Amino acid sequence: MFPLTDTGPPALDPGVLAFFMNRIAVQGQVFLFSYQDQQGGTATEYWSSGLHLVPAFAGTWLVHEGFPAQVRHLFLSHSAADILCFCQLRPDWLTVPGNVAFAALGLLATASQARFLKERFANAKVHTLFDAGLTGRVTDCKIALWRAGKDAAFRVMDDTVQITYRRRKFNIPVSAFSLHRFEKAVALRSNIRTHKPKGCFGSYHEFFVDT
Repeated sequence: MFPLTDTGPPALDPGVLAFFMNRIAVQGQVFLFSYQDQQGGTATEYWSSGLHLVPAFAGTWLVHEGFPAQVRHLFLSHSAADILCFCQLRPDWLTVPGNVAFAALGLLATASQARFLKERFANAKVHTLFDAGLTGRVTDCKIALWRAGKDAAFRVMDDTVQITYRRRKFNIPVSAFSLHRFEKAVALRSNIRTHKPKGCFGSYHEFFVDT
């Protein structure tokens, strides 16, 4: 959960808001994003000026138009706010609505979320919008693994990410760790495209707030 000082959702471009409004509830100045799991359970992300609360939940906040088989690009993020802030910077992704889908996974992504989205959007290339920090970079790797029906353990010791994968151990410096470096080390290829904000910003939400 991240309390922030920012201008909040009203600063977003009206065209970006229009694309997502069917999956947003508004209470006063607060945007509410409803996550739902496959058992019907729900959780809510809250975003307003000065406040951003993201659930740790097994469900997703999911937006797409048309049939899932039509979707060619699937964007994954920890939060709905990050998705909207990314689209504020890259509105070109919204020009063909049936071509894209967006899913927020909450603070703790799970294998079941990855499997559900892979089955639902079988024809889509995956893009990730997770944080630029180590947690987001590990999540990139976990998504790649889960989509391949695999898993690995990640542990940080000093300045090294220690990875246990298929009974083998790999070490990658924290400063160099990324999905690309991980895949090269363990001989995995996911074709996932990672997106990170430029500069020293940790997330697209942070970039939106501070620029």
